[in-house]
Amino acid sequence: MSSYYPGLTPRRATTASDLLNDAEYAAGRIDAGIALLSDPEVLKAFRITNRAMAAAARRREAQRLGCKPAEVDPPRWRPFQIAYILMTLRGIDDPGHGDRDIVDLLFFPTGGGKTEAYLGLIAFTLLLRRIRGQGAAHEGRGVAVLLRYTLRLLTLDQLGRAATLMCALEELRRRSP
Repeated sequence: MSSYYPGLTPRRATTASDLLNDAEYAAGRIDAGIALLSDPEVLKAFRITNRAMAAAARRREAQRLGCKPAEVDPPRWRPFQIAYILMTLRGIDDPGHGDRDIVDLLFFPTGGGKTEAYLGLIAFTLLLRRIRGQGAAHEGRGVAVLLRYTLRLLTLDQLGRAATLMCALEELRRRSP
């Protein structure tokens, strides 16, 4: 093993190999998510997700700056955020897919963008269910996501962000039922 990684101890060479294998696996999941965008329903949900996330981000930033949302620069995904969403699409698209057995951990410091990553996935999930008519009475209704927070202060912040996203999704739905 260490012959592949000159200068590393056997233990570190094993760790390096494991990390590279995990990175290749994640890259494969991202590629599969990109390929899944060829499905018209998935692409539609993905596009609306991006519109809703942008609207919510603009609204939040406009509130912070004291201006109108239209005056705020368009937001951008951070690379890990869009990668996270893409790598999880198969598990959302196919309830029987093996990705449903994987727990993906987003580990970034406070302010790193974790919330937007998982809210983007939530929006995609809700939209795809609605587009496909899954859920109660085949209208995409019913419980799709459960959120649990352990810190009270975090709960209030996250609730505000989630509520802003739900409002952005509702605005888009009303414009194009």
